[in-house]
Amino acid sequence: MLRPGGKLARSTGGHALLLTALLLHWESPRLAAQSIRGSRPLVPIACVPLKGVEGRLDHLAVDVASRKLFVAALENHSVEVIDLAKRRRSHRLTGINEPQGLLFLPEYNRLLVCCRGDGTCRTFDTRTWAEGPWADVGRNADNIRFDPATKLVLVGYGGEPGTGALTAIPLAPLLPSADGGQPSPPHSPADFLFDRARQADPSMEVPLPSHPESFQVDQANHRMFVNVPDEHDIAVLSLGTNLSVSATWPVTAGEKNFPMAFDPASARLFIATRKPPCLVEYDTSTGHAVSQVPCVGDADDFFYDAKTQRLYVIGGEGFVDVFEPSHNSVGPNLLARISTAPRARTGLLIPELNLLAIAAPHTTNGPASIRLLRTTSQY
Repeated sequence: MLRPGGKLARSTGGHALLLTALLLHWESPRLAAQSIRGSRPLVPIACVPLKGVEGRLDHLAVDVASRKLFVAALENHSVEVIDLAKRRRSHRLTGINEPQGLLFLPEYNRLLVCCRGDGTCRTFDTRTWAEGPWADVGRNADNIRFDPATKLVLVGYGGEPGTGALTAIPLAPLLPSADGGQPSPPHSPADFLFDRARQADPSMEVPLPSHPESFQVDQANHRMFVNVPDEHDIAVLSLGTNLSVSATWPVTAGEKNFPMAFDPASARLFIATRKPPCLVEYDTSTGHAVSQVPCVGDADDFFYDAKTQRLYVIGGEGFVDVFEPSHNSVGPNLLARISTAPRARTGLLIPELNLLAIAAPHTTNGPASIRLLRTTSQY
């Protein structure tokens, strides 16, 4: 078994497993993988350049049916659209004030974009790129999810510094009139610099002590788990007629708990801290941390793949760590550490396409790009 840091563990039979270095090449730059027994849980298949995109890249979303990948280019004030079939950029939405969180609703062909700069949640028709209704969420609008049971759009915002909040917006006001919504009047990006009335009001909102980071919805139990890194805890929120904090679980393994993944089948919640870099596993039936193991540094996105039963931790240290959950006190097993690029800390797991997309910003190592890796069940 490969332990964090590349050390070998001996099997129960007493024989050391051979550690291999798989030198796998992108079109540009090179990617290397460390794994065991020659296994390749992630196989690089393409590198899509994003010429002219500068600065930090944030979260991603996907339209599986049309093979469109959406990338929030925060400091470039744009959303980049990638054609996954042709493996090239096909469109760009510009004039967006620091986009962070993205959500695609396939039933309505709607892309929702949460903006840090002006606190809006803007919507776009991905067939025509026409802009639709929008919501004035609040400063530093960030992570976004959709709860199909309640038809609520959930957005974390605020903080940095000051208090934060988790807000719930009804879906209908964010849809065009043809879909039962209320369309917004035409406007230019400059309109977002001025005060204006909200066009979609929150139906529920719960204050938090500071900015919420990644959160996951537990649909079976009508609740969600929210990372609140400045408070060193996980807030558990009830989803129902009211949105409220029902519990808080302390994070004692480290600081800066930003990304989160959830496996509803095993009732296991996984978070990654940055200081020190650590993967922590929680039993959601008790709220207790049951294991912790080292992981890649500067993690900002984290995914669980039910098909392969793998965990993928994406870190700005320049790697993706691939773990296999063990559901015991020993913690998840590190299967491979895949080299990506410096500051490439966000991405998206697309299980329907067996893909992991990694957003690599422009650095001295090369231009901004999207790295595409094939997920496999080999081990």
